[in-house]
Amino acid sequence: MLELPDIEKITLELVAQIPKGRVATFREIAVALGDPIAARAVGSILAQHKHDCPSYRVISVDSTVTQEQAKLLHAEGIPIKNGRVLSLHKFLFREFRSDQPLQKLQQIQHEIRARMRLVPDRTEYHTVGGVDLSYADAHGVAAYVRVELDSLRVLDAHTLAQEVRFPYIPSYLAFRELPVMLALLQKLKDRNALADITFVDGTGTLHHRRAGIASQLGVMLDIPTIGITKSLLHGEPERDVKTLAPHEICYIRIGGDRAGAALRPSEDAEPFFISPGHRVDLETAIELARRALTRNSLLPEPIQQAHTISRRAAQALRQRPVPKPQQLGLFDKP
Repeated sequence: MLELPDIEKITLELVAQIPKGRVATFREIAVALGDPIAARAVGSILAQHKHDCPSYRVISVDSTVTQEQAKLLHAEGIPIKNGRVLSLHKFLFREFRSDQPLQKLQQIQHEIRARMRLVPDRTEYHTVGGVDLSYADAHGVAAYVRVELDSLRVLDAHTLAQEVRFPYIPSYLAFRELPVMLALLQKLKDRNALADITFVDGTGTLHHRRAGIASQLGVMLDIPTIGITKSLLHGEPERDVKTLAPHEICYIRIGGDRAGAALRPSEDAEPFFISPGHRVDLETAIELARRALTRNSLLPEPIQQAHTISRRAAQALRQRPVPKPQQLGLFDKP
């Protein structure tokens, strides 16, 4: 349903393009991938592949190098002094051949935003769902919980595990976690087992491109979704959220528009952040988030339950060998 570029493979191919006697920074590799924000991910990838490519030719933007790098780079004719490459601009390589895969993923997010409908298509909600994801080594374990809204009683829960290959890159989290969530929710949608609306652990409109994972999941499956996060990733609060009283909200603006809200669930809890994903407006999202809180909630109950169940399932997966195929249904809990 969602084809993603192999960022790890492409990164190694880019590093292989750096000629002998030249260096590149992590940032330059990230720019070749399509977004400088991926520099930290480039570093993480190369740390795992020190012997698979000339990774020693990739250095920090401040030109510092390790002792091992200094030895190898000096042998290629690059001057090093006090742990730094001298005259970095003379040796910096930027002429990468790349189709900039992250730019294509940004385009997907822009297309999702154009298809989003931030209008509720119903007036009553009887059930609410929550989807969250935990990790078991190279696998992501998604959990979906369906809850009766009035009583907050758990009706059923489902999990699915699947290998995750896309690295963590800020503002691209959806492409790391979305494939697992999509696979699980598509199965449940086919069985007519989704709630009236689903809380997603991630952003909706409170996103750099106003289309976070909650929006992408909602649009791709054409289901109503709300984004819930514990921290504010993008946007400006209208006031200091630390001053909120229990159940009080503070709107979050992006470009002058109210794109989301902070809500403090209780006196002893930190605020969490709400943003509409798809087929819902902000005020309805806030109302449903409030209704889904228990006395001791830190987050809306469906998200809290999904988080607990996904963590337990991930822990169980770590304790047993992973069979093939790479996608696993762990359990269905009535």
